[in-house]
Amino acid sequence: MSLSDPELLEVNSLCQALADGAATEAERAQLNHWLSESEDARRFYVQMMTLCAGLHDCASEMQADAPDFRLPRFKKPPAWVWALASLAAAAVVLLAFRFGMEKGGAVSSEIGFIAEQESDEPVGRLSAAKDCLWKGVASQIGDEFRRGQRLELVSGFAEITFDCGAQVMLEGPAILDLRSAWEAALQQGSLKANVPSEAIGFRVSNPSVDVVDLGTEFSMLAETGGATEVFVLKGSVEAAGRDGVGRLAAPVILRTRQARRFAKGVAGEVKDRDRKLERFLRKIVMNHLAPPAGYVHWAFDEAHGDRASAQTIGLPAGDYDAHFIGAGNAGHSPGKWGGAISFDGNQFAKAPFPGISERMARTIAFWVNIPTDASPSEAGAMAAWPLNCGGAVFPVEIGWNRDPNGGSFGALRTGIGGGHIVGVTPLRDGRWHHLAIVFTLKRKSDFAMHVRQYVDGRLESVSARRLGKLIRRGPAMATAEEALYIGSSLDAARTDQPHLRGALDELFVADRALAPQEIRRLMEKNAPAPSEAVVAD
Repeated sequence: MSLSDPELLEVNSLCQALADGAATEAERAQLNHWLSESEDARRFYVQMMTLCAGLHDCASEMQADAPDFRLPRFKKPPAWVWALASLAAAAVVLLAFRFGMEKGGAVSSEIGFIAEQESDEPVGRLSAAKDCLWKGVASQIGDEFRRGQRLELVSGFAEITFDCGAQVMLEGPAILDLRSAWEAALQQGSLKANVPSEAIGFRVSNPSVDVVDLGTEFSMLAETGGATEVFVLKGSVEAAGRDGVGRLAAPVILRTRQARRFAKGVAGEVKDRDRKLERFLRKIVMNHLAPPAGYVHWAFDEAHGDRASAQTIGLPAGDYDAHFIGAGNAGHSPGKWGGAISFDGNQFAKAPFPGISERMARTIAFWVNIPTDASPSEAGAMAAWPLNCGGAVFPVEIGWNRDPNGGSFGALRTGIGGGHIVGVTPLRDGRWHHLAIVFTLKRKSDFAMHVRQYVDGRLESVSARRLGKLIRRGPAMATAEEALYIGSSLDAARTDQPHLRGALDELFVADRALAPQEIRRLMEKNAPAPSEAVVAD
């Protein structure tokens, strides 16, 4: 039994209620019915439960307390249902493995996304420095750091801005291991961490203690002998001591101006606490590099008409006005900031944008409101543009995920050619969400790119990822107009393409990768941060 769009949405709602522990007896009975009658429902159920379990594991590593995640009991389907569900899941895995291993005969290059486990995944960058002397290759302001990289600072001060938004100032001599965009390990020396609300859950650990931020500024001092001192400058942290074999003790909550010394799993008092606190509270004047970004901005504040005017900021003036195409005039509605443009599947907009097909770092950010009843057939691209890769043109498309077997259903999805990445935050809730997608070059020597997705200012986790193998002589678009498509894919004329239903507001395209603090300012102020404000952050 194949599921229609409304039926698929119903199964998704039932699975979500079950995972949240909020399913009623009637909803459990209805879900059992779907599992008994539909192979598509069984496939969807296995995918959803696997995703929930994976997200639970990730959350337990990042959050202060592991969430109490227990699936409620419900009437157990017959054994053959589970057998078929298992076979369906196995088939999905086998198909994914097969497609991931197949290679064409033509010359190909990756242009998808860096796999999360790869050692060369960017996790942050050197955003400021003062009198830095590094062991080994010296890092320069603006350099990206990779997962698993070790930083050895002999002397001076270095500020690392993680992709999650946390900023860590390292004071030499110090050794810091970068584990992910959300975690670092201080092996020696001292650091000061400034963690905004969007990066709550950021973790710093070492053999003596694990510290999980709860929205704060804190410092750590790792002594050569193994003991580590933790100081809370503002807010609170959760700190758990670690014994000699790596076992964690019960965590303690430390608040403003509190401190603890951790050694061999035991938490004790810090000698000269006030003097050390004052040392970490002192201001250090750093050298920053914050080159101003250029922007094109569509406010969508027009009350009527078939054109949306564009403003350039830090770029030469040009005609970037968006023209609406389709049946009737464009829909105008109240937005997050002033007016917004709404799409009902009959219109889209196209704005001329010279140079948008160039392979370069850039950021696109906007507000979106997707109705709760939007169906998969209404999951058209929110924004799209062509990307020129060695003479072949491939589409970049940003939308919400309509494939329940390919990541979190309804979450932000960015695709480049044959590759894509899917987040975890559902967007189909009838509320405004701020989206920012940051593109950087993986390596200058090929066509690969790295993509970071932010929803409401917070770096998204990944529920699905596929590395696209772009065959240069393969099925690429021969040509494409240098334009930004809004509310549509590049091939808007095709009737089999999904069309967007929803509203967009305040669309910015920046000519470089924005830092998390710049994204947050766009979201909060609806205007780019001046370069001096970025430096001050």
